[in-house]
Amino acid sequence: MDSNIRKKQILDVLNKCNGISTIDSLCRRVYASRSTVRRDLIALEEEGTVKRSHGYVSVIVKSANESPIGMRRIENLDKKQLIAGKAAPLLKDDMVIFLDSSSTVCQLAPMLKLRQNITIITNGINIANELSNAQNLKCFLCPGVLKHKSLSVVGEFASSFIKNFNAELAFISCKAINTKGVFEGDDSQGLVKKSMIENADKTVLLCDNTKEEAVGFFKVSDFNDIDVLVSNDQFSDELDKILVNNIKKII
Repeated sequence: MDSNIRKKQILDVLNKCNGISTIDSLCRRVYASRSTVRRDLIALEEEGTVKRSHGYVSVIVKSANESPIGMRRIENLDKKQLIAGKAAPLLKDDMVIFLDSSSTVCQLAPMLKLRQNITIITNGINIANELSNAQNLKCFLCPGVLKHKSLSVVGEFASSFIKNFNAELAFISCKAINTKGVFEGDDSQGLVKKSMIENADKTVLLCDNTKEEAVGFFKVSDFNDIDVLVSNDQFSDELDKILVNNIKKII
């Protein structure tokens, strides 16, 4: 079979699977060997169409809208784990913290289980599930409307619930970052994050450097609303200069 035809089949399969699949599953569905599919995926990755990560492959989403949770869980996983590890020293016993529903912030869950008497307020079902067996922590899950795509709770009830708390730290991530600020791909998610920022003493943004290439339409915050930025690496020279001049601490 011609490789272009097979690459089209691979993309068709990915689109039917909500943009994400294991490589083994792709091999079965296009009736090709792992080495053949691997060559096609390398070609598609070089074209900027797909991204491979830890046995999975996902379609690269250029849209400003929110990506599915399954795709976000594996996308840049190594960077997210590195960022969570760098942010872990900010966690102390007896704190009250906000955690948004992002896959990056979710990587803090294993570190939280090592702490004592932390109170967590989150709109992330994924995060609440990760912490469900942690007897040393108290976790509040926001009420509101379930977003199936992201396994998060949003809406007016969620934002109002957050206002009942005063947290020492808000840990948030974002869809995109550029010289104009921090952006989200969904307005309802963005409003929940705004509530967390407004009701926390300090805000910590966990953001890998690939977010500079992403697009988000809803502005969550300016840089002067962010107290600490934790990233895996530097951004562009232009953005780095703005960040250094506006954010108190960069890790």
